[in-house]
Amino acid sequence: MRTNQFVKFKNINLRLFKILKSVENQKLFYSHGDIPALKKFVLDCKKILDYEKDTRALIISLYPKNYNGKKFSAYTVKKILEIMCEYAGDTLVQNASNDKLIEVYDRDRKLSMDRGSRYHQTREGGSIHTDNVNIPTGWEYLMFGCLSSSKAGGETILVDSKIIYKELNSNFIEAKKVLEKNFFWEKRGVADELYRAPILTYDKKNQPMFRYLRPYLEAAHVKAQKQLTPKQLYALDVLDALLETSKFQFRYKMQKGDILFNLDSKVLHGRTSFSDAYDALPLAKIKNKESRLKRTMIRVWIKKKIN
Repeated sequence: MRTNQFVKFKNINLRLFKILKSVENQKLFYSHGDIPALKKFVLDCKKILDYEKDTRALIISLYPKNYNGKKFSAYTVKKILEIMCEYAGDTLVQNASNDKLIEVYDRDRKLSMDRGSRYHQTREGGSIHTDNVNIPTGWEYLMFGCLSSSKAGGETILVDSKIIYKELNSNFIEAKKVLEKNFFWEKRGVADELYRAPILTYDKKNQPMFRYLRPYLEAAHVKAQKQLTPKQLYALDVLDALLETSKFQFRYKMQKGDILFNLDSKVLHGRTSFSDAYDALPLAKIKNKESRLKRTMIRVWIKKKIN
């Protein structure tokens, strides 16, 4: 494990890798039962996020350190991620179709959030955000599993909420006060409804928590016929400027078999815009080993289990 700011890198060990390879080779993932070694690994990762004071994101590799052998198939990575999420907590529905695992890839380069599409359906970059904007009740964890990286661009961007809060509290008090008040939000993709909530709140330990995706917020205010005030626009501009400041960002281009596991309201994330190979296909259309897969991430929202 190596450390970089609030992000830690963690590889599975050789023993666990061999277990997962054995399961893949025997094609047993869809009747896997329990995999104790994988369960222990996931619970250990949760402990890091829950109890290590300065760690709020893990980038997990499904390969041992210095491994140069055959990689897992995209379907196997997806299934391992699904099992890991089952061990991490309760997975949540993310759309009106009751899907709990969402494929994040470019459906059509003409799509954009400004035209009503969801972020995960586009190739757009920027809009550093948290995922907890579609549903009023929050959750603790976010997982992204990388099945394939893009031909160009597509770096993952992570920003520590503590750094942003410190800047707001030190230099932009008026903006901070505005962010602590209610804004309108839309339940895009989940329900045709609006709700109100602040951007900045605090947990039981008084640690800052964010809810933010500006295009969704702005669209909600249009639907509510509540024009954003000059003070609100100023606060949003300050927040965006801080999130886009390079010294506050951690960037990493995820590769096949990488899994991002983080605290959703305490790590804001985004990506740079990207382009797939001209002949790349979505996962559902991959027919053979020669086919090229689009940049594809699997996104899962996870809530702590109530014992």
